[in-house]
Amino acid sequence: MASKVDDRIQKALRRGASSLNLAELELAFLPETLGNLTNLTELHLYDNELTALPDTLGNLTNLTNLYLAHNQLTALPDTLGNLTNLTKLHLTSNQLTALPDTLGNLTNLTKLHLTSNQLTALPDTLGNLTNLTGLYLHGNQLTALPGALGNLTDLSDQLPWF
Repeated sequence: MASKVDDRIQKALRRGASSLNLAELELAFLPETLGNLTNLTELHLYDNELTALPDTLGNLTNLTNLYLAHNQLTALPDTLGNLTNLTKLHLTSNQLTALPDTLGNLTNLTKLHLTSNQLTALPDTLGNLTNLTGLYLHGNQLTALPGALGNLTDLSDQLPWF
């Protein structure tokens, strides 16, 4: 499977692709070379078996949509905070227990899907995401929300938080 993924990445690199679909391939890891696809605006990695993401994912600064739902992620790299053009980040149905503070850098986010993880707390920096209109937190182990979420005055689309 690894060579098939490497082939897709190399082909996308040659074409200067703006979108790459690596969903539903039962991937357990991603090659570091994924970080070379700096033209990508959309990356589909959902329905795999990923437990971690390479730091080089933070090189994909043109991404606007990142789909990581239905994996086995337990943590996110701090470099995810480099993806400041993201408008949609889908992390539903993983095993996340915490989020990096750097997610607060993603000030263009309009939708943040965190449903069905194992989050017990959220970083205060999520209060920086003032363009959010959708924040999905249902199915976590949250007992309180940071007061900084009060900055998110445009939230019109959300599931129950607890």
